[in-house]
Formats: sequence, C-alpha cells, structure tokens
Amino acid sequence: MRRFLLGLYDKYMNYTSKNFQLHYLPSYKLLVKTDFINDTLLVLNAANEVEVLYSYPADMPDGEAVKLLGLPFQQVYINLPVQSLIFVPTEVFEEADKKHYQDFLLDDKSERTNFLSIAALEATACYQYDLLLHNRWRKIFPEAKFGTDFQTVLSQVQSFIPAAGTLVGVHVRDCQADIYAFVDNQFQMYSTFEANVAGDLHYFILNTLKQVGTEGVADRLIVSGITKDDVRATGLVAYGKELHFMETRTAVRYPSALPSSQIEVLNTLIDAHLCE
Repeated sequence: MRRFLLGLYDKYMNYTSKNFQLHYLPSYKLLVKTDFINDTLLVLNAANEVEVLYSYPADMPDGEAVKLLGLPFQQVYINLPVQSLIFVPTEVFEEADKKHYQDFLLDDKSERTNFLSIAALEATACYQYDLLLHNRWRKIFPEAKFGTDFQTVLSQVQSFIPAAGTLVGVHVRDCQADIYAFVDNQFQMYSTFEANVAGDLHYFILNTLKQVGTEGVADRLIVSGITKDDVRATGLVAYGKELHFMETRTAVRYPSALPSSQIEVLNTLIDAHLCE
C-alpha cells in the first residue's frame, strides 16, 4: 500500500520558478506539509506567487529537497499530523482540569499537549502533534510555526454547514482520513482513521452516518485533501445529496504548466494563516 501512495506522487510535477532568488529569502514563506509517507515544500513570495513546489518521499529526501531545507527561511509554517485529539465542550472545560484530559491522549507528557478554543464549535480541542515528526522538524526549523489540519478544516467548513440537516466532512491526508460531522448546525464528532483506498473511506463514512442518526446519505458531503479526479474520491457522490470539494481561500498564483490539483490538495497548508 505504501508503494501505491508513493505512486501518487510520481505524477506530480516539481517546480522551481526562474525568478526564485536567494537574496529574496527574507520575503519568502516556506510552507511544509509533512507525514511519514510524503513531504511537500511550498515557497510563496510576498505576492503569494509559487516560487517552489517540491514533493518527495519523507524518508528519502533527494539533493534538491536537502538544499531547500538548508536555506535560512525566516517565515516557516509546518503542517503536522496529530497523534491524539479530543474535543471538550467549552462550557465545561476548566484550565485547572487539564491533567484529567491528559488521560485521554496518547502521550502523558503534559508539556506536549496543546489547547485551542474554537468559538464556532463551542468546543476546546486538546491535541498533540506526532512526536517523531514534531521533534524532527523542530531541529530543522526551531523558530517555525506549527499547525495541523483540523484547525483549518473546521474553519473552512463553517460556510457549508446547513442550519438544519446533516453535514459530513472528509479530509484525506496520505493514508489517513479525518471524518467529522455536524447535525442541525451542531458539532458532533471529529475522528481520524486509516484509509488507504476508496473502500476504506466509504466504510467510515457509512459508520459516521449511522452514528449521527442518518442512514445512507448526508445532506452535504464536504471533501478536502484530494480532488474529484483522485481514485479515492470514486463513488463519494453516493453519500451526499450535495457533494462539495473544499477550495483554498487564499489566492495563490502559479504557472499554467503546474497542475491546479497540486495546489488544491494543499488547502489546509495554504490557508493555515487564516486560523492564526
């Protein structure tokens, strides 16, 4: 299966603008999406034009990737997967009880736990970044800002949530899928599953629909992290009366030679600054 996922990157085109210049580094932003399978480096200039887009197997960075990672970028944002994530209703969340929430997380090190209050959900997220990846990237870029998918996904989806009815969302990240749900504008769940193929996604979507009391079809199904042409998107239309693929809100300019799909799947990386 790992070979299949690596194969998805074989068709991706790495790109470096002829205008990419080292003396402009202070004005560039380096955005990194990292995982255990693939890493993607995106460099944007001050006008949000793509200067570099480079993807490579995470455990086998080539010479070009190593060169990019060795440059002294001053603005660096790194998108990491989480190893633990729970949500607590904000009305019952207590700072003094943080140690109790720790029992529901994978790592018992409280210094590794982050808390984020999300007003739109009336919930507070308690989460931990993947330990190995967090440590690796902190060594490379000690001053980088770190974030993860759920922050951006739950911000972007707000405009899709119906006042009445069911919304189920699917965000794909390499071999995992985050699946979340809203019923009658109320946040219900957000969970991460192993999902290597389309059949895995279908199974977890159906289970989610059952959990929220809807059999078979959501009023809206929201998909991000993959495009409609991705093999894992096959058949998803059957699970939503409306099917929407989430788009990046930040206007990014890139050459016509660069497939738009490579930008579209980076929506949580590119839009992360909107959640700061």
